[in-house]
Amino acid sequence: MNPFELHIPTRLFFGKEKADEFFEQLPTYGSKLLLVIGGGSVRKLGYLDQVKEHLAKKDIELVLFEGIEANPHSETINKAAQIGKSEDVDFVLALGGGSVMDASKAIAGLIHDDLDDIWPYTVGGPKYRQIKGALPVACIPTTAATASEVTAHAVISNPEVKGKSPVSYPFMKPSASWLNPAFHTSLPKTTTRDGASDILSHVFENYLLGGSDSDLADRYSEGVMETVMDTLPKLDLDPENEHLRGQMLWASTMALNGMQIAGREPAPFTLHNLEHALSGQNPDLAHGRGLAILYPAYFRWLLNHDRAVDRMALLAKRLFGISDGSQKENALSFITHFEGWLKQNHLYERLSDQGISPEAFGSVADYAINIYGGGKDELAAAGPLTRENIIEIFEMTEQQKPEAEMA
Repeated sequence: MNPFELHIPTRLFFGKEKADEFFEQLPTYGSKLLLVIGGGSVRKLGYLDQVKEHLAKKDIELVLFEGIEANPHSETINKAAQIGKSEDVDFVLALGGGSVMDASKAIAGLIHDDLDDIWPYTVGGPKYRQIKGALPVACIPTTAATASEVTAHAVISNPEVKGKSPVSYPFMKPSASWLNPAFHTSLPKTTTRDGASDILSHVFENYLLGGSDSDLADRYSEGVMETVMDTLPKLDLDPENEHLRGQMLWASTMALNGMQIAGREPAPFTLHNLEHALSGQNPDLAHGRGLAILYPAYFRWLLNHDRAVDRMALLAKRLFGISDGSQKENALSFITHFEGWLKQNHLYERLSDQGISPEAFGSVADYAINIYGGGKDELAAAGPLTRENIIEIFEMTEQQKPEAEMA
């Protein structure tokens, strides 16, 4: 195993029964909070009222900010931070999905440092890594996808430049998160499917490119994968099942808490970098959906270039019980079986089905390399991934015929 450092400061409260304990924790962060929500679904479903009732019992004053977009806009984050500063809030509470939680971390950083604009501080910006601190952040996730409730990361979009880029600081990790599966039982099927795809990506990234030095990290990651792949079809049939919602929610948190990479070599989040560039081009593209579209093409590209073949062959054995062929044959079997799972769960599409035409592939590839290439003319994927390679992967997705066309 390789040496590693792991720090998970977030206090986690799992289950609807843990509401009192979670809200008892909040006064330790202050007496006035900025409560951040998205487009209003938490209001319609009654979750906002429940949270307000708990806060009132703790004599915590709240300032509400509503309107965080999917793929949160930098301008909206700036506006929320300005309100938080003018109201002199002590901490930030996120009630919503990954976009709301990501936005809340960025808002907390802007308020703490008395800054006006988050975009220059994202990866590729002139002030990257210059934020000094953040107000405490607490989270109540209403989707199972990003694991933002336990990570240091916040991904920001800027539609004006068709950009999408993260900020990430250890001090942005949430101080406390309440994981309540009861807040997930009304999620639409499409959101649930996209979230499952997002969860899988967090363990795929390092599993494929991080080497084989940590058997325990392998088994841990495989457990997350199996849980997600087994649970999603069941949720499609029984979406209000709180037990299944809890399984998916906990898998989400476990997929990106640091345990999944412990003992492996650090690996780039290449698949995420490509998808961020795509949904920067089209902010309406859900992150998990974009990842699902990329999986088959990305995996096949790696196989065709003799990269991560042993790791995909191991997944064929561990996830699908396939080990009879050569290493390359088994790797291909993993890809085809995983494609079958994507098709079964209505996640098999082309980029053009999501409004990103082949004419845009070159500019998207340029953006990915410019922002995530670290000053080089390429990304990394167990070797160089050039502009031409990225375009090739995007073009390969156009061969993925959705179910309706295959019938």
